[in-house]
This record gives sequence, C-alpha cells and structure tokens, in this order.
Amino acid sequence: MTQYLPIILASAVLAFLVTPVTRWLARRAGMVDQPGIRKAHRSATPLLGGLALYLGVTLAFIAFGQRDWVTEGIGILGGATLMFATGLWDDRFGMPARLKLAAAVVAALFLSAFGVRVQLFNVLWADGLLTVVWVVGITNAANLMDNMDGLAAGLTAVAAIIFFVLAALEGQGFVASLAAALLGSALGFLFYNLAPAVSFMGDAGSLTLGFLLAALGIKIRFLELPLGSTWMAPILVLSVFIFDTTLVTLSRLRRGRSPFQGGSDHTSHRLTQLGLSTPRAVLTLYVAAVALGATAIVLTRLPVPAANLIFGLLVAAGVFFLILFERVEPTISGDPALVLMSNGAHLTQVLPALTAASRDVTVIVTPQTSPAAVLEAVAQLSEDGEAVRAVFAGWAGSHGLRDLPLLQRALRMRGDLHVVDSDLTPEAADTLQRAHVIVVDVEASEAESLGLHKLIDQSAALKLCLAAEWQPADRYRRAAPGQLAGELHRSLLHQAAGRAKTRAA
Repeated sequence: MTQYLPIILASAVLAFLVTPVTRWLARRAGMVDQPGIRKAHRSATPLLGGLALYLGVTLAFIAFGQRDWVTEGIGILGGATLMFATGLWDDRFGMPARLKLAAAVVAALFLSAFGVRVQLFNVLWADGLLTVVWVVGITNAANLMDNMDGLAAGLTAVAAIIFFVLAALEGQGFVASLAAALLGSALGFLFYNLAPAVSFMGDAGSLTLGFLLAALGIKIRFLELPLGSTWMAPILVLSVFIFDTTLVTLSRLRRGRSPFQGGSDHTSHRLTQLGLSTPRAVLTLYVAAVALGATAIVLTRLPVPAANLIFGLLVAAGVFFLILFERVEPTISGDPALVLMSNGAHLTQVLPALTAASRDVTVIVTPQTSPAAVLEAVAQLSEDGEAVRAVFAGWAGSHGLRDLPLLQRALRMRGDLHVVDSDLTPEAADTLQRAHVIVVDVEASEAESLGLHKLIDQSAALKLCLAAEWQPADRYRRAAPGQLAGELHRSLLHQAAGRAKTRAA
C-alpha cells in the first residue's frame, strides 16, 4: 500500500495550500455564506473551498495515474468537472434544484459512456438506469450532508479510506489511486473546515465529492469473491449519506414540504436536538461511518448467507433509527436562538410554543409585566417548573436551608430572562442584536420609550409581532398569539427555502 502514499500526500498538500488562496478569492468575488436563522456560523465564511478539493483530487490523480486508466479516468474526471462547475455556478449565482439534478444525470450518463457503470444485471439498459440512480442519489446525498462544520469532508475521508482498503486488498490500482487522491484532498481541506470552520466547500465541493464517491462505489470490484457477499459493500460504505438523505426526504414529505427545501432537519441536527454538542454529533457520525465501513470489509469475506443475514439486520436497524430520528422535531439553534420581548400580555400563552421551537429562549420583560407572569416565565424556562412554583410560592414563610435543594433544581433554566426598567440593560441590547428570531409582544410606542424599537428594527433576525400596532412589512410578520407556533414554523420554512449564498458587504 505504500506505493499510494505519494498520491495521498500530494493531494493533501495541494488542498491544504490552496484553501487559503480560495478564501482570499472567495472574499474578492463575494462568494461567502452569510449567517442566517438555520445556520450555526455567526460571520460570513468563504465558500470556495470546493476549488481546493477539486484541484487536490484531479491534479494528484493525473500526476500519479497510469496510462491504461485514461479512458475511464476521462469519464470520472470529466463528470467530476461538470459537477464542480455546476456547484461553482450555484455558489456564485444560485441555481434551481432541478438544474443541479439534471447536471448530475448528464454527469452519470457521461460516466457510463466511458465504461464506468454498474454491472449487476448484465443488461445494458438496466445497469445504465441503476448507474444514473446511484450517481444522482449519492451526489445529492453528499450535497445534503454538507450541513455542519467538518461533516461532509470528514465522512468523505472515512469512505475514501474504506474504498482504498477494499481496492488495495483486491489489487485494483485504479480505484485505490482515486480513493487515495480523494482521501488526501479531504484531509487537507478538513484542517480548515473543522469547527469553527474558516472555509466552506460550497456546492462546488460537495457535488464533486459526492460524484467521486459514487464513481468509487461503481468501480470497486471483487473478482475472486462471490457477488452475493459483495454487492452490498458500496451501500454500507456510504450508508451514513444514504440514511441522512432518506431521513430528510421522508420527513419533509410527511410534513408537506419539498425535499429540496433547506432546513435544520438532518441527522446531525437531530443528534444535537437529542443533547449532543455539535462536535460530538459530527464525531458520532464519523464513528458510525467507520463501523459500517469496517463491517463492509468483513462481509465481503463471509459466506453468502451470513453476509446477507447481517446486511438484513443492519437494514432493519437502519429503519428503526430512521423512525426514531424522524420523530425528533427540528428546532432553532443559536446564541441566542430565539428572543421573546413581552409586557406580560401573552407571555405565558406563547412561551410554550417558543420553548418547543428552541432549546435556547431568552425572555426580555418590560416594567409592565406582573410578578406572577415573570414567575410563570421562569417556571416554563426551567427543567422543573413545579419546583420553581413551589419554591417561590412558599418563599415568604420559609427561609431555611431545607428549601436549598429545591431551589437548586429550580435554577436549572433552559434559557435566560432579563427585566428592563426605564433604561435598556447592555445584556438585553446585546441579546437583541445577536438573536436569530425575535417575537415582539409589546406595542411599538412602549418599545420606543424603552429604547428597544430601533434595535429591533435594525436587527437582521426574523421578527414576529403579536401586537397590532406594529406595521408588518418584509422584515415584520404579524402573528396572532394562539397561532404563533404555526406562523413561526411557516416563517422559518420560508426563510430556509429562500436561503442563499449572498454577496459580501
């Protein structure tokens, strides 16, 4: 395997050295990803990292490739170039999803025309159709997987390692070389893409990586092993990508949304909603990919009945986790994610809808808010609301230490609460400036008297106004208190669907 080390090193060094250049070029060209409601990053991040990935793979593969790989190499690198160009155009100008899918179909047909196609049925049209479905599916899956720092690049590196090992064991120099080039390029870029990422690969990178992974899955061959034990190997190697695409597609269709509409409903997001931090969610998916990839290697060496039985059990486990994860409702993340500014009129009525939409809710209450409403807000933001109510209800007549354990339980809040008097506190002002969503439950005149109106007006957050005095416009959306949950959900979907890479200021 040492003969492939130069390819790995060359592609890694190329991607590592070119990425800082792409960051400069991206800022010059205005190709940056701006912060938004469904995004974790808080500053504009360059989007041109895909160029470093593309150059790392292609140049290393061309430099160390062999002449007898030319025909199929043209098919693979030509299709990858088409996907890179498609993604680059999307990153710069935007592109409808149907056009990206059409480009993937053309790339798959180009790949097949140069002899790189699935050979499962030994019927030209059937294998050709399966090739197109596989290439389009995996390419789109990698594009969808680029939703968290380090995720798509890291999972690509894991898949490339597994394909490299499988190819090296089978003596397939072509596949091993391509996998080595892809591995090195992903690792070189990953240095800049791990959280907190300073460079994004954009669609130019994710579409290219997805196409190359699909090509590797097609090209891997097991000539000395039975097809019954090896046909599932590429599926297992790329199963994390396949699982995530299946999850978001079914979830969005069940909720009446287009599968091509963006949102924080991927596997990685649901792991964070279950309590994992972002780095741990990414690491969890890395571990899952390594485990499933190692299983793929083992299954190719097992008898046909045993291999298919284990694969069937893994599919059943996948269906179980698919059902489990699909029930986890997407929430808004951020620091802070969601801010409610209230005078107490509808505070206790709307707060449950907000805490259901986000684990990070900050409440700003005005002097008109009654103490009872403030207490109820604290209770609803706490992990144990009954403990809060019990402590404060009996506090006037009890000052002993026997209440201390109950008070400690009560102070485990899932958000924050600010009380403003005649002057706006610096903490409240900073919270409004950084918020992703602001729900306004005060009249405009009251907000202006407290110095809040200008801050709300200037904020880039999505703003929902419960009071009738606010004039709705593009930056303000009217919502009735009893319909806040539905209006919040629709507004977020609207913004997610319209999210785009925008020019730098």
